[in-house]
Amino acid sequence: MLHLYMADSLPDDDNYQAARVFYRGRCHVARARYRGATSSDFPKRSFTLDFSGGQTFDEPLLAEGFSGRRKVVLISPFNDSSYLRARLGFTLWSLMSPGHLQVKTFSAVVYLNGRYHGLYTVADHVDRHSLSAQGMDARGELFKAVDPDANFSSRDASGRPKSSLRLGYEKKEGEPKEGHGAYASIEQLTAFVADSPAERFGAEHGAWMQAEDYEDWWIFAHLAALSDSVTKNAYHFRAQGPSRRWRYIPWDLDASFGQSWDTTRQAPDELDSFTEENRLFARMLEDPTLRQRLRERLHTLIHTSLHRDVVQGLIDTYAAELDRAARKDEAHWGEAHRHFPRWNQRTDILGFEDEVNYLHDWVDAHWTCLEAEFR
Repeated sequence: MLHLYMADSLPDDDNYQAARVFYRGRCHVARARYRGATSSDFPKRSFTLDFSGGQTFDEPLLAEGFSGRRKVVLISPFNDSSYLRARLGFTLWSLMSPGHLQVKTFSAVVYLNGRYHGLYTVADHVDRHSLSAQGMDARGELFKAVDPDANFSSRDASGRPKSSLRLGYEKKEGEPKEGHGAYASIEQLTAFVADSPAERFGAEHGAWMQAEDYEDWWIFAHLAALSDSVTKNAYHFRAQGPSRRWRYIPWDLDASFGQSWDTTRQAPDELDSFTEENRLFARMLEDPTLRQRLRERLHTLIHTSLHRDVVQGLIDTYAAELDRAARKDEAHWGEAHRHFPRWNQRTDILGFEDEVNYLHDWVDAHWTCLEAEFR
């Protein structure tokens, strides 16, 4: 349970406002702001909490230790009636490889200015502090892909030539932040992926990037049907120095496991490779050696660490943990959810219990398709 106290109305910009956070018997001086493009329209919005003056946010028991955080994110599950898609996705990313840069999550009930506000997913804020805690260079460059133009192509998402290869990215960490050279490194990576000859791409892509990260990104997208996180909603990090390689970090996983960002149902037998959206995925699948490696790794994962029984077990575990809190949230926000303008004309909007059952059925059917495709 987390108590957040702040002004009754935050401005809709990137500015933080003074806040207090009470958690596990401690009072934190903090700053708060709204976050998220899609969730900006939700009546139950997402927040970023910034802990000031050397304070940190600590949760020693959940998420295998969630301690020493300078910033945390409160993700609103307003468009996820199961309340667990974000946690499930980030957990699967962690299970794929212990070497991945991870985003830890857990669930918490939030009270806002003393009044019940609902169930949230608490998540790491991806920044130099969270990366440093995982052994990364705190002075490295971190870019966030914020729109579909971050597609590793010389053409934008509409197929027009790009005016700049930096399109689609925001620089979050590293110097210089703006001006000459600020985006040079991500532009160089994009140029390499977009236009290098096939032989050079196959030979050199492992020198440019941690190949396992980016190969696993495609596998992850294929497994979880990440329809809104195959270009945007991703972070790319590179430590300082010419020999450093790019790393991938996932973000914003509500459009997954059988639904799009606006909760539209996605059929489990649609095995999209996302090559039209992401030039990097296309380049990897065009290379016979890389394509075979991707297929073999995906086959191994769905029969071992990401076996359907593992995924179904995680859904059961999270649903049981969240059951009471999710039903209370549903009672509080259910009418607002059902009548939300983006989906109030639909007849397939489900409540918590039925959405969890839908998730079980979708995973079972999707894994059956994957097993047939990658036998």
